[in-house]
Amino acid sequence: MPGLAGTATTFPDRALAADVSTIVNALRRAAILPEEHAADAAGRWAIARVHLGHFQPAPQVQPGSDVQVLLHGELLNEDELRRLVDDHPRSGGLSALLVSLYRRFGPAFVQRLRGAFCLCLIDEAKQTVLLASDAVGSYPLYWNHRSGRLTFASSVNALLGARHGRAALDLRAVADYIHFGFVLGDKTLAADVRLLAPGTILTYRLRDDSIALETYRRLSDLFAPTDNAPGERFDRLVESFNRAVTRSLAGDHRFGLALSGGLDSRAILSAVNGSHDRLSTYTLGQIGCADQVIGQRLADVAGTDHRFFELDPSYLNDFLPNLSRMVSLTDGLYLSHGLTEMLALKFVAGGPSTVLLRGHGGELAKASLAWPFHTDERVAAMQSAAEFVPYLLERVNYVSPGIDVRSLCSDDCAAHMKDGARLSLEEAIQGADLPPVQLCSYLYLREHHRRFTIPSLELFRSTVEIRLPFLDEDFLRALLGMPAPLRDGTAIHRALTRANNPSLLRVRNANTGAAGDAGPIAEKILDKFNTLFRRLNVPGYRHYHNFSDWMGRVLLSSVESVLLDPKSLRRGLWREQTLRRLIGETRTGAADHAYLLQVLLLLELWQDENL
Repeated sequence: MPGLAGTATTFPDRALAADVSTIVNALRRAAILPEEHAADAAGRWAIARVHLGHFQPAPQVQPGSDVQVLLHGELLNEDELRRLVDDHPRSGGLSALLVSLYRRFGPAFVQRLRGAFCLCLIDEAKQTVLLASDAVGSYPLYWNHRSGRLTFASSVNALLGARHGRAALDLRAVADYIHFGFVLGDKTLAADVRLLAPGTILTYRLRDDSIALETYRRLSDLFAPTDNAPGERFDRLVESFNRAVTRSLAGDHRFGLALSGGLDSRAILSAVNGSHDRLSTYTLGQIGCADQVIGQRLADVAGTDHRFFELDPSYLNDFLPNLSRMVSLTDGLYLSHGLTEMLALKFVAGGPSTVLLRGHGGELAKASLAWPFHTDERVAAMQSAAEFVPYLLERVNYVSPGIDVRSLCSDDCAAHMKDGARLSLEEAIQGADLPPVQLCSYLYLREHHRRFTIPSLELFRSTVEIRLPFLDEDFLRALLGMPAPLRDGTAIHRALTRANNPSLLRVRNANTGAAGDAGPIAEKILDKFNTLFRRLNVPGYRHYHNFSDWMGRVLLSSVESVLLDPKSLRRGLWREQTLRRLIGETRTGAADHAYLLQVLLLLELWQDENL
C-alpha cells in the first residue's frame, strides 16, 4: 500500500527509524516498491514514503536540509507555484519547491496547493511536524498521539504495527458501521487512531507535545453560488469538465477507463473523444450482463481498445482469504457489495494500465440518484437540520433496519454505541451552513466518498494510480455552485456527453434500458422492461454480479465459522443467540441480514488482525 509514514517524539528515541521501517514494511506488503527515508540523527523524528514509481517518481528527501517534505499523490498547479517563488527551476524537484513555498509562506503554503495529495513536513529548527490533506481528502492519512509521540501512516494496520501497547475497538465507529455501512467523521476502527480531515493541517510541536488542527479549506465553500447567467451554466460546466479530463490524461502513463452501462464513465469517455492513444477500456462482470454488451458498444463508438473480464463464481472458492485480504488493504473500512473488487484488482494488476480513470463523484451531478445521501421531494421541502437528521437517519439504514442494538450487542457494547449514529450524523453537518437539499451532496462528498469510496480505491492503489475527473476542484465549484434542482436526474451527464460525443448517448443505459438520450416517456416504459429482463436473467440485461446467489453460498458458512468460533464469542461483543437467529432467518429467507452479517464478519477479521 503506497503512502507516507512517520513518527516524532518529545524525547530522543534511537528506535524511531526502526519503528518507521516497520510501518514501511507493512505498507509494502512484501511487494518490491520504491521507498525513501529521512531521520533525525538524535532520534526525534523519522519519515518515509512508499510509492509505485508513477506519480512523483523522483526522490523527495533533501539531504542536509533542515526542512523535509514528502508528498503522496500529485499537484495540478506546479507551474503556478513555481512563479510564487521566483520561477523555481524544475530541476530542483517537487520537494525543493514545497520547501521554498514553506519558507516563504509558512504552514499557509498548503492553501496554495491544488491536486490530490497528503503530505508531511518536518521543520527541525522549529521542532514541528505538519500533516496536511487536500480539499476532499483524496489520500487517507491516519494519526495517533499519545505519551509524547505522534505517529502517522497511510494505513491503520501499518500504524498499529509500530505501536507500543494494545489497541482497542472504537465502539462509536462500530455504531456508524452497522447503521450507515461505513464510518463517519475522523473515526477508525482503532479507538485512538484518527483520520486527518479534508482540507486540514495538523501541527505537532515537539517542544510541548501539543497538537493543533486547522481547517484551511471547507467543503461547504464549494457550494457558493456561481455568478454565471442561467444560459452559461452548462457551458461553463462542460468546459471545466473537459479540462478536468484533460488533466487526468496528463503525463507519460498508460491509462485505463472502466466502462459500465451507466453514465459516469460514458461522460469521461466522451470528453476523451478519441484524442488519447494510450487509453484503453475494460468492463468487469458475469457473462451476459448488461455492462458487457453496453461497454463493448461504447468502446466501438469511441474506438478504444477494449477488454472484458469475466466475473464467475469460482473466485468465491477463496471467499474468506479474499475477504481477509480486502479487510487488510482497506483497514476494515469498506463494505463490499459483492466482493468483485478483489477479482477486479487481479485483472488490473495484470493489465497494461498504470493510471485508472474512475467515474466516482459523478453522483454529485445527479443528486437524486446519489445513494444513500440522495435528494428526494421530502428533503427538498425541508428547511432545517432539525427535520433533516431524523429523516435521513432512518432512510440511510440499509445494514440493520429493524434491529435493536441492545438485542445484538452486550450491555457494555450497547451502552457505548447508544445514539452513536445520530451523534455522528449531527457532527458531520456541524458548521455546514447549507439547506438540507445541499446537505445531501455535502454528506455524499465529505462522508460517503471519503469514508466509503476512498477505501475501495485504496485496494486498486496498491497496484495502479487513480484519477477522478468528477472530483476536480474547479469542476466541483462549477457543479456544486449550480442551483440544487439542476443537479437532480441525469441532465448534466447528458449535457456533458452530448457536447463531446453525442453518439455515445444512443447506446443503452443499463440502469433504465433506454438510450442515454431517451425522453422521459420512453425511459419510463423501457425501465419496466429492463427491470423484468434483469429479474428473468435475460442475457444482455443481467446485473454485473449475482450478489444474493453467490454470497448466499459462502457468506453464511463463513459467518458461522468465524463469528460463532469460541475465540470470537469470547470478545463479548455480540450475543450468540442473536447471531444464530440472524443467520437462520437469512438462510431460510425469512429476512435478509446479509449486509449486517458481512459487517460483523469484517469487524471480527479486522480485530483478529490488529487487536
